[in-house]
Amino acid sequence: MVKFCVDKSVDGKPYPNVATWNARPYTSDWRKFSTNWPYSEPVHFFEYLDQENIPYQIVDWTQSDRSTLYPISLSFFDFNIDWFVLLPVMIREKLRSRNITLWFFYSEGDHPGRIRDHLHAQFQKYDIDLGLIQFTSANSAADQLSGFHYFVDDECLYRLRNTNCPIKFHDRPRSHKYTALVRTHKWWRATTMARIWALGLHNHGFFSYNHYLSVEDKETDNPIEIDRFDNLRANTYEFLQHCPFRADELSSQEHNLYATTVVEHFEDSYLNVVLETHLDADQSGGVFLTEKTFKPIKNCQLFMIFGARGSIAQLRNMGYDTFDHVIDHSYDVIENNTERWDRACKEFERLMRTDLHSIYIGCKSALEHNQQLFLSSKANCLNNLLKRSLEICNHL
Repeated sequence: MVKFCVDKSVDGKPYPNVATWNARPYTSDWRKFSTNWPYSEPVHFFEYLDQENIPYQIVDWTQSDRSTLYPISLSFFDFNIDWFVLLPVMIREKLRSRNITLWFFYSEGDHPGRIRDHLHAQFQKYDIDLGLIQFTSANSAADQLSGFHYFVDDECLYRLRNTNCPIKFHDRPRSHKYTALVRTHKWWRATTMARIWALGLHNHGFFSYNHYLSVEDKETDNPIEIDRFDNLRANTYEFLQHCPFRADELSSQEHNLYATTVVEHFEDSYLNVVLETHLDADQSGGVFLTEKTFKPIKNCQLFMIFGARGSIAQLRNMGYDTFDHVIDHSYDVIENNTERWDRACKEFERLMRTDLHSIYIGCKSALEHNQQLFLSSKANCLNNLLKRSLEICNHL
């Protein structure tokens, strides 16, 4: 049985290790750890284990040994933190004597190589065996690094938090061809939606860009070489002047809740155009999949992904069907961000000219397979992650 060491428990709930924010479980403040330094939040991995009835033990530092994980679950990785100094004194001593393993659990897509270099330099300074520093990342590039492990956290988190009944396959005609929802402004997302809008295709789908933006704001961090395309820059600024576009009446807070499902976005359209969190996962060469990808999978919808190279391939590796006989996902292998984006746009535009109803009906078995796979037990994934996180330190 895996042991986890926590500094303290409050009202029977493990308190986030190294957290400085003060809160009690079952209050609104308990949800604010992720926005307060050092961004250590409640370990939702425990909830995954509970959901799958996987046994584990919570202990204090006096009961820990080398195979005990000291979890630090982060919403943001702050490179300005000296993690060794932040640890309680007794945990530092446990690390020095090789009697505990430090386990960072990070569900974001930051470049794991940069994090690895930072942590290794930091802990080497304190003469800590690097095998005792384990890191789980939602960026697939983590699997290329010693002591780092890739875990598709949002597959489990969305399954845990969204308890609404999945939308079942049906063969009735749908009034919308696609669903494309943007809740948070990024320039590459604005560029993507502007291209759809300029072609008048926004009228054929659930189309949302729920953001007011002054066009005086600087255009930054756009991985698309926008000036390679005639009028695209002008169209993007014009599009933003017409924002917001709404596909429902929900508030911004409701949009951000994993528990929220707008049924018609899935039940009344054929294709989900997923605009992932990153078009380029922090120049890491890795993949970062979020709940945006797993929403159509849970709810029996076709999908294509505007995201990092290899996103579709990663889903195939996980056992999901990507409808390759009807959707050309060749964009997924293109390294250049602009060229990958352009190819994906052209495939979307092609699909808008097809009989999506017939295509959808023909994909019934694949759609239901994806839904069943998403809803199935994740016990093997969880156990494999724990095994990988412990096998290095157990051989020290």
